Amino acid sequence: MATATGEPAAQEGASAPGNRRRRAAKALSPRRLWASPRILLIRQLPRASRPLTALAAVSLAIGAALPTAQMLVAGTLVGRVPAALKAGGLDTPAGRSLLHALAAVAGLYLFQFAAVPLLNLGTQALGRRVDRDLSQRVMASVLAPTGIGHLEDPTTLDDVNKAEGLVTGRTPGGAVTAMIAVWAQRLAAIGGAIVLTRFSPLVAVTVVGAALFERRFWRRRYEQVTASLFNRGDLHRRTSYLRDTTLTPIAAKEVRVFGAQAWLQRRFHSAWVEVMAPVWQDMKGRPRDQFTYAVLPTAITLGSLYWIGSSAIEGRIGLAAAVVYAQAVFTANALANAGDQDETIAAGVAALPVALDLERRLQPDAVGGIDPVAMPKASIRFEGVHFTYPGRENDIYAGLDLDIPAGRSLAVVGDNGAGKTTLVKLLARLYEPTAGRITVDGVDLRQLDPAKWQTRIAAIFQDFRKYHLPARDNVAFGAPHIAGDAAALERAARRTGADTIVDGLADGWDTPLDRQLTGGTDLSGGQWQRIALARAMFAVEGGAGVLVLDEPTASLDVRTEAEIYDRFLELTTGLTTIVISHRFSTVR
Repeated sequence: MATATGEPAAQEGASAPGNRRRRAAKALSPRRLWASPRILLIRQLPRASRPLTALAAVSLAIGAALPTAQMLVAGTLVGRVPAALKAGGLDTPAGRSLLHALAAVAGLYLFQFAAVPLLNLGTQALGRRVDRDLSQRVMASVLAPTGIGHLEDPTTLDDVNKAEGLVTGRTPGGAVTAMIAVWAQRLAAIGGAIVLTRFSPLVAVTVVGAALFERRFWRRRYEQVTASLFNRGDLHRRTSYLRDTTLTPIAAKEVRVFGAQAWLQRRFHSAWVEVMAPVWQDMKGRPRDQFTYAVLPTAITLGSLYWIGSSAIEGRIGLAAAVVYAQAVFTANALANAGDQDETIAAGVAALPVALDLERRLQPDAVGGIDPVAMPKASIRFEGVHFTYPGRENDIYAGLDLDIPAGRSLAVVGDNGAGKTTLVKLLARLYEPTAGRITVDGVDLRQLDPAKWQTRIAAIFQDFRKYHLPARDNVAFGAPHIAGDAAALERAARRTGADTIVDGLADGWDTPLDRQLTGGTDLSGGQWQRIALARAMFAVEGGAGVLVLDEPTASLDVRTEAEIYDRFLELTTGLTTIVISHRFSTVR
């Protein structure tokens, strides 16, 4: 038995080096390299801006060549000083040669101070373009599905935060700027290593090897830190929520009235520590490793400089060569440099695969289908509909049958949490039934063009959105395709009584409905509800045929509520109307 049990272990141990080689080969395969985060980022650059990408390439080339050129010219300058002194001054051939070298050094430094900052501005502009393009793609991905189930999925929400750089505080655009700077530095380091081979190939190989040894350690450390942050996306969202709670005016009232300031600070601190503790542990690492990776390259650098200095003193190389080779050692050592830029790259590129994965996962639903123009003409039917929210076990509906006649009004009354609003979400295809089907004039809802069907529905939900934008936009969002129709806008406001609110605003329709914006104001709950009603009526102006009013007067005073319902027939003429309420007075 000992032999039998030991033999596989021996085989496994014998094959371990082979496994490592296979894993290394797989990691270096062209397909894996092409899909690596850094290469993915480079592939995004022309999409963001071809001219700025070309400018970034020029910046990279100049940044790589400039240090080597400065090194050689500076060495030439120093090497010509003794000859000029020996010749008796600057008004000699040797002196003029020294002045030429000095002019070359000055020209290079002037070029560095004049051109390089301009090239850097172009690189930063490219980074901003990359971030803008990626943000637009993330937004498009989130908006692509017809339904909204993905917006209640914690994994998707975590990925959105990661893709936007909110988890690490670094973005792919920032990584672009840092990457070009680091690559220029490392290409210059390779130039320094090539120059160093003229002195001693052994010194060049040793210095480069030590630098790569140190760089590998720090790069792996930054990748570990990024992974630690990414693995705690849900905790990071909780921390952000607690922070925002202390900053938003809506929550600020309750925070102060209930005396919750200290409690929120403690919760924020504990949540932040929970997120960062593993990161701090990864950054701390093992002191022995840090000592090894710091001391060994330093010792090799000092040894190389000692060898170059000894060679110069013993006359084996000249003064100019000694200066060039000493600078080449420091330039080649830049391969090991690790700092904020490397951290920015590691964290920034990590967001890109997440963003692209969101783009692949959140695809638009199949377009096309039957055009629902003028539908419903007969009825909307729920036939044996079952529905359970994703991630939950209890059924909201278990075999719901409901007939909604076209052109009529239906009141839905029930307790809170009974599923009244869910009815509208299913009707608008924000969710799909778990079983059963919904039909419009006998046609399965899934056979209709989803985007066109949703424009047939005008809805004001119980938790309607208060857009911190001008009053015009708050109403026009009901039908963006006719947003410029001022007459339709006025009719929608007049039918719901929102016109008196707009008339009382300082800049009328152009007044921002947010006190935190310049020239803005805030509205009362009842005023906001009238604006939301006007938005729904503007959707009707834009062609909607189904009007859904979910607790439409919950924030209105008694008089305004009476006015709205006195005009109910006027508001709903020719529409299929669903009114959701938990009050029988509303139904009457």
